[in-house]
Amino acid sequence: MFTELFIIRKANDNLKNPGGIATDSQDNLYVWDAGNSRLLKYNSDGELLQSWESQGSGEGEFNSLGFGGIAIDNSDNLFVVDNGNHRIQKFDSAGSFVTQWGSRGMDDGQFQRAIGIAVDDDGLVYVTDDARPEIQVFDSDGNFIRKWGSRGSGDGEFQHPTGIAVDADGNVYVADYENKRVQKFDSRGNFLLSWGMTVDSGGTPEGIGVDNDGRLYITDYDRGRVEIYTADGGFITAWRGGPSVRFNRPVAVDFDSAGNVYVSNQASNSVQKFALPPLP
Repeated sequence: MFTELFIIRKANDNLKNPGGIATDSQDNLYVWDAGNSRLLKYNSDGELLQSWESQGSGEGEFNSLGFGGIAIDNSDNLFVVDNGNHRIQKFDSAGSFVTQWGSRGMDDGQFQRAIGIAVDDDGLVYVTDDARPEIQVFDSDGNFIRKWGSRGSGDGEFQHPTGIAVDADGNVYVADYENKRVQKFDSRGNFLLSWGMTVDSGGTPEGIGVDNDGRLYITDYDRGRVEIYTADGGFITAWRGGPSVRFNRPVAVDFDSAGNVYVSNQASNSVQKFALPPLP
């Protein structure tokens, strides 16, 4: 049984279309409150610690399109998809601005509608863009490294890539939204395998998280559930929320050091925390 521990609905006012979520080494939770173009920091009990609410295009200011991801590296640096400004912003563990990169366009290092972001154990940053059928890879300072992908429905092709995650072995998982599948690649972007949602084959993968044991948690945006898989796409189980609210447009998943899982619900304007049952 998935036990709901608490639900976050507010900062100083209500959340609006929360998107990416990420936890740091101290189990603090960061929430990208995309509909309000702000970044929120909570402790492990769901108490608000800090917020970044300046809107604009300057350093440390945000202009969200109403969606987008965040990611934290092993040094607790935070990366934010600031998609209305067509850039990625990087902050240190104290929340101070470090650097930014990106502009509007289709060239290497540019973005149209950046959405998903992940960081691997080597500090490389992976970004998806739902208007570009490619995965772009950068170093931690924003220097372009490589990209892969093209438009289509074949292996290694994308139609509206959204969520992205990297496991401990460097494998990359991408939610291929309009193709209704998840694709798995090695660290160089070589295609390995793909699979669709299991509970309902018409479901739409959106967010992806990898727990400490290498299991994948994939949000079904349209059907309102989270499905759990092995790293090779083997279905384990699924759930649809807790007593406070059922999942409604779930878009992101992340974990704390104890193995508890957070799920961001875009349409119900909330983030839920769950304790998990024993899993294979």
